[in-house]
Amino acid sequence: MKKDWFDERWNSIEVPEEELDKVITNGIQAGKKETPNKKHWKLPAMVSSAAASLVLVSGLVFSPITEVLAKVPLLKIVYDEISFPVGSELFSKQLVTELNETATSNGVDVTITSAYYDNTLLGITFKVTSDQLSIEAMDRKNSPQAGYSYYLFDGDEQNQWGGSMSQLKETEEGFVGSMEFQQRKSIGEDFTLPITFTSILGKKGTWKFDIPIEQRTPEKIKIDEHATTTKGDYSFSLNSITKGEATTILNYTTTRPPIGEDDRFSLDVVDAQGNQLEKRSIGKTLDVNETKGSIKVKEQSLLTSTLNEKDDYIVIHPKVSRDEFDTIQPFQKTTFEIQSKRFGYKIVVENVQMNHRQLTIDYYLKNVNQEKLKKDNFLNFANQIKLIRSEDVIAEGDGQAQYEALKDDSLIYGNNGKIINQGELHLQSTFKLESNFDLKEYSLMVPFGIFSSNAPIELDPIKVDISS
Repeated sequence: MKKDWFDERWNSIEVPEEELDKVITNGIQAGKKETPNKKHWKLPAMVSSAAASLVLVSGLVFSPITEVLAKVPLLKIVYDEISFPVGSELFSKQLVTELNETATSNGVDVTITSAYYDNTLLGITFKVTSDQLSIEAMDRKNSPQAGYSYYLFDGDEQNQWGGSMSQLKETEEGFVGSMEFQQRKSIGEDFTLPITFTSILGKKGTWKFDIPIEQRTPEKIKIDEHATTTKGDYSFSLNSITKGEATTILNYTTTRPPIGEDDRFSLDVVDAQGNQLEKRSIGKTLDVNETKGSIKVKEQSLLTSTLNEKDDYIVIHPKVSRDEFDTIQPFQKTTFEIQSKRFGYKIVVENVQMNHRQLTIDYYLKNVNQEKLKKDNFLNFANQIKLIRSEDVIAEGDGQAQYEALKDDSLIYGNNGKIINQGELHLQSTFKLESNFDLKEYSLMVPFGIFSSNAPIELDPIKVDISS
């Protein structure tokens, strides 16, 4: 290495003096406290990678400090750089279970390095070692985007859990990755997660594990029986709060009118400090009870934020996005109207033109409140209008029945929708056509639900005491 090059690079490094002082101080304290039998030293969370690099490069002569920094675990790299927020939070609280379970196939070792569980979220981290693998394999055609593939349990699709997976990251000790799942069913105290990796960076194989999951009893918070808010035909009642170490679960009951079976409740939850809790999955259906006058649904939402010990209340803001299936109507001589069956929205089709296998439809929107919608909502509407072959339309059929009956070539999707005049709500939708297209054989399929879904009904917020 040339000295001039090294000096130039060294002098270009900005030294965060205050942070560096903390690193050195904490390192000295950790070194003084270390005993020969202690196995798992962790670099303090406040240490940035830049500051840690400076300490390593400087070659400080305090041998205990050098040992501490040399023992920065691979797990810290994983949880700092590629893990998910819940896993990182649990790791910072030392609530992950460190593991060392290895499976070998086709010259590749896969080692499960840790696992964690909080409320319904379960995560694992792993390491891959082999001299046959390259990170460049992720760029190959048809290769998994994350660099690996797997299945849970017996591989049956209906048994798979929803989740997230990081891309593999290359380190000096091998490739590392992390995965997080949300359980689909309850698990027992002695639960082990069966997972099988089937490919790693282009290398096929079978790496099977039964990963032990350590559970901790979450805290149940008692709820006031008056934690209810109502607006018109809609209501929200909070039933329970389950506080985890890094997550919060809300169980509640919602009601909606029979016509609103596809309507969806969403929540914003704010703590006493004014911070909005992060949402992971909102409105998981647990049970549905239909009566003549309403639909009552028991639901569950998972927040990837824990409740602060200083908070004595939270505020829940429920809102309802109403929906309806697309309105379908045959083409007529212009000018003609198509009206939403539920909300009163309508389009007035002023012009229909065919030119060089392209169909262009000009229309105006009526009875739509622009103040509650964004420009993107109107552009999305123009792009989502479809053509459907009239013979494939099911009279009075709901959305599920209609889509189940469609053939592969039933629909023609629009492209390059335009807003001609925002103030007048003058829009245009275009369609690319095959040479045998006959306009008389098709109907328009208009997604009015886009407007109602993006202008939700807001129920009054409820303040929930969580101090008891």
